[in-house]
Amino acid sequence: MKTVVLAGAAAAVMLSGAALAQTAQPVKATPHARAMKTETRADVQANVAKMFARLDANHDGFISQDEVSAMQAKRTQKLEQRAQRFDPTKIFARLDLNHDGKITSAELEAAHNQRVQAKGGQPTPAQAQATGFRGLFARADTNKDGAISQAEFSAMGAQVHARMERAAAAPAPASRMLTMADANKDGRVSLAEAQQLALQHFDRADLNHDGTVTPQERQQVRQQLKAQRHPS
Repeated sequence: MKTVVLAGAAAAVMLSGAALAQTAQPVKATPHARAMKTETRADVQANVAKMFARLDANHDGFISQDEVSAMQAKRTQKLEQRAQRFDPTKIFARLDLNHDGKITSAELEAAHNQRVQAKGGQPTPAQAQATGFRGLFARADTNKDGAISQAEFSAMGAQVHARMERAAAAPAPASRMLTMADANKDGRVSLAEAQQLALQHFDRADLNHDGTVTPQERQQVRQQLKAQRHPS
């Protein structure tokens, strides 16, 4: 679930950190990672407070349009640089651990866990693996032979590159937040206003009203929104 200024993921094609999981994320906590966790109202408020502190460049307790515009410029520059550096051929070579010209799901999982462990973390939990690796792998494996070829990887890499370029050109989520959260319409947003907006999103996702939002509830909300956008 979005908390306010957290950008939508731009297709993390192969979950290996060496691959595409970080291609278009301007923030450290990815939406996919948050989607796998149960979140409380206090978590939302804390996350928004951290985001707010980063955006409030002059530390006056408000986020202004000038601050949002400056952040947008930096974000665009970073995303453009990532798009320029993005090289599916090199990524494929790193993920093809046995150098046989194809990538298996086992190689993807091994490459991902190697990177996580090298950074001092723990391998991805089984649930996250099932949601991430299997779904992404299945989409990349277009001929369904149980392996991803160089051609298949390059095709999906081209899609990711296009999404990265669109993300660089798109307005920053902070711009939408400034408009949506500015309750008193004074052209700037306070921490209280930002948290209020985030909690409104949280409450809509808290389907059983128990003060927490689970991965299952997020999935239900996504399905509801999808049905509303594309009624049968």
